[in-house]
Amino acid sequence: MYNLFKLCSQLAAAFAILFLVLIFPAHAMTLPIHGAVLNSTETFTGKATVHFWGDGNLTLTTNKGVICKGDFVHASQQKGNGTVTCEDGRLGSFEFVTAGFSGTGAGMIGAEHFDFRIGK
Repeated sequence: MYNLFKLCSQLAAAFAILFLVLIFPAHAMTLPIHGAVLNSTETFTGKATVHFWGDGNLTLTTNKGVICKGDFVHASQQKGNGTVTCEDGRLGSFEFVTAGFSGTGAGMIGAEHFDFRIGK
């Protein structure tokens, strides 16, 4: 009887995992990012990949050809923060607010402020 119960428990767990995989076939989504360094002509575009558990990463390319990469986490359903490192040595941090598949954010890169939009 115990073995039958154990088998049923294992089958139930396997079906639960299969159900989650079918419901969440993509474990991440990618959203566009557009922004600018304030008081500067430097702009950037890129993408953020958001995992369904709330963390993610981003890649940005400035209009000067500098590539910046970073990571972020959601502190709540609507707010998050992250860091970014650029090929030219600049480091930065940022905060953002989201509502569904879009949002806004701001931060510092080097000694300069920047703003950005997430989504289309």
